[in-house]
Amino acid sequence: MSAESETLTPEDLDLLQQRLVDSMDDTGCMPLDVAHGFFTATATSADGVVPTLVEHVLGGLAGDATLRLLVGRFRAQLLSDLAAGEYGPLILQLPRDDGSVLPLPYGWCQGYMAGVEFMGEASRDALLADEEAAAHLAPLLSFLMYEESQWFDPPNETAHRETVGEIGDHVLALHRWRRQRAGK
Repeated sequence: MSAESETLTPEDLDLLQQRLVDSMDDTGCMPLDVAHGFFTATATSADGVVPTLVEHVLGGLAGDATLRLLVGRFRAQLLSDLAAGEYGPLILQLPRDDGSVLPLPYGWCQGYMAGVEFMGEASRDALLADEEAAAHLAPLLSFLMYEESQWFDPPNETAHRETVGEIGDHVLALHRWRRQRAGK
């Protein structure tokens, strides 16, 4: 097993998330939830693009060999999950006073759309023009329509939770659609 394909430990993920969050403002890097969405949208990219994807996620931290390795492993694990159909989006959870948690999909969705844009205008336009693909994309886009005041108090919490719970299925359908278009 190559170093890039080794599963990340919880300690690896904590280290990676902490370094990214601590450096976001100064380096333009993405936190893990945004990076997860970005890598999901770009999963069908050619292998030669992978270093550029990692650099895009790391921003000014791209020269850090340890972080490059961890982000490469993070991406490889995501690709393995997609291939196995065992994918779940990395969604932050906000603990609440009543003991419940509120899923916060905004960063992941922002990252996914950044990945769609990264894939290029022709790819984006094809995605939006296809009725089936657009139907799977719409729920992801719905979270980006929230007003900032609604992030922690969604207008319809039941629908919010249900839609978050369906993201994985929509993403798998979009991934299959992209693979078919890419001939993979």
